[in-house]
Amino acid sequence: MNHKKSTKRVLISSVLSLVLCVVMLIGTTFAWFTDSVTSAGNKIQAGTLKIDLELLDKETGWVSIKEEKTPIFDYSLWEPGYTDVKILKVENEGSLALKWMAKFVSENELSILANVIDVYVCPSITELSYPADRDLTGYTKVGTVADFVNTIEETTKGTLEANEVAYLGIALKMQETAGNEYQGCDLGAFDIQIIATQLNSEVDSFDKNYDIDAPLNFAPVSNANELRVALANKEENIVLTKDIVVDNSFVVTYDANIDGAGYTIRRTGGTALITDQPDTPAIFTDKVFIVKTGTTLTLENIIVDGGAIWSGEVNEVLQRGTVNTGVTATGALITTEGNGIVVLNEGAVIQNNDGANAVYLNTRTGSKLIINGGEIINNYSAAGAIWGGGEIAINYGKVNGNHGGLGGAIRVVTNIGTVLTMNGGEMNHNLSDGVGGAIWAGASKSNNVYVLNGGEMAYNYSASAGGAIYAGYYETVKIGGTFKMHDNSAPAYGAIRFHDHASFVMTGGEIYNNGANSLFLYNNTATITGGKIIDSFGYSGGLGLTWGNAEVDGVIAYNLSTNHNTAYLAKEFGTLKFTVNEADSNFAKFNFKPASDYTYTEGDETKLICMNDGYETYWDATNGTFRLQAK
Repeated sequence: MNHKKSTKRVLISSVLSLVLCVVMLIGTTFAWFTDSVTSAGNKIQAGTLKIDLELLDKETGWVSIKEEKTPIFDYSLWEPGYTDVKILKVENEGSLALKWMAKFVSENELSILANVIDVYVCPSITELSYPADRDLTGYTKVGTVADFVNTIEETTKGTLEANEVAYLGIALKMQETAGNEYQGCDLGAFDIQIIATQLNSEVDSFDKNYDIDAPLNFAPVSNANELRVALANKEENIVLTKDIVVDNSFVVTYDANIDGAGYTIRRTGGTALITDQPDTPAIFTDKVFIVKTGTTLTLENIIVDGGAIWSGEVNEVLQRGTVNTGVTATGALITTEGNGIVVLNEGAVIQNNDGANAVYLNTRTGSKLIINGGEIINNYSAAGAIWGGGEIAINYGKVNGNHGGLGGAIRVVTNIGTVLTMNGGEMNHNLSDGVGGAIWAGASKSNNVYVLNGGEMAYNYSASAGGAIYAGYYETVKIGGTFKMHDNSAPAYGAIRFHDHASFVMTGGEIYNNGANSLFLYNNTATITGGKIIDSFGYSGGLGLTWGNAEVDGVIAYNLSTNHNTAYLAKEFGTLKFTVNEADSNFAKFNFKPASDYTYTEGDETKLICMNDGYETYWDATNGTFRLQAK
């Protein structure tokens, strides 16, 4: 901040920026219609609501700020006792009622001069003239500029029906007690914003309260610097009014909500240019958002674009080209530190990051990624689109079209105990050059749990094994509810390849059309008590299989060692086709052991269909188990 500039230049440069934005809530947090008008910069983001702003000139009458680009405060010889009063008229030219409120916003820290300039406001002027003889009767002192900056002032608010106007008086007065130390001080830049949003006035089919919670405490931003300032000022709700070019990382140190209103935050370079911002910065390839320890970043109705432009021949799995003519990234689009949380609500799209993960979750201290309708699409890195551990929840949304060296969509870190829950949405068309078409967790002890309750995991491909999932050591995969895993593929095990000591629990859902050998369980525990498996799969050297009332149209191939020749049945079990690969001396020892509360019903043996030529299943009443015998 330069303290040597003249006060006049400072006050002109800190000209009154009045922004009227109306935002309509669509997602789970914040998204309302928007519109704004600004003096000095004097830009207006037009939506369905139309507004105008005018300044009362003592000689000529009302002057349109929108049309004339008129400065509000324009005086250079401030001194103790000097008072400057301005009267503004805000007109609702649209068809929607609104509520409004004024606040000061500073891009940088203000000088000590801000401590001795008092702010007075009058939100309900009836006499449309300037006060005489510095009489500020009817005006309310709301503090100094330093007090008022970056705050919400409850005394400066009002409402407007369609076609109505509101008048606002603002007075700045330099305190008479200000001493010589304030001479020549540069105040620093600040704006005065009037923010507006919908008023619960119009009536729908039920009542007028559908927009009663439309908030006023939001900050409109139109470029990278304004976004960085809003984050530095810890604005709770931030709304984009224009596409933004990334020139440096945005650091989140508090719980922030960013509503993009359909706009894009984008790295730019090569041919990835934003046409209405020709003076774009040099290519920025590092992290876009950094979410600090213990804070939450919530995004909605926004595209965060890494700058990759995919071209070339369309890959059948990814359904896009794989040649990048845009930006190659060195950092994630979003990265967390400590136990940072990222929430992607409806309309949030994280896309086109090439060379680094789209989302990087800190691996050791409980980071979270929650997808409530957002999308992570068309990214490439050596370790999937999402890398890390902690907690990942996909409630609905998409993690599609991502490409990784290991794990196309997600590479989960080992030894963390990550819980990945999928309640809905898609994890489709992801590609791994190695193992794990959609998810991979490595070969070391993982202790991760995947809970797949809803949505689908489909059309993923691994160039090695595990078309959908390559489950690591000591991991647990749980499938239930309405979840569907289908049309995934790999040279080996088109659906899931389980490592040693992994666990598989299936109580519902469906697995189908994943190739001839869909699942492979080796030295695993497996409990399949519900759902539907149309594919065939293998089970080798197992630690225990419990079979229940699931529907299986495929064939389970047992390749068991001498010491693992027993499978287990739940009290209620369904039809199962199986083959057994055992030496002749052990073949007859293979058996299905029912639960202790099972009661044999004649004909139950026909549910267990042995596919080995010349063999069938029978009930061994003496030992209370099902065995194999020659027909």
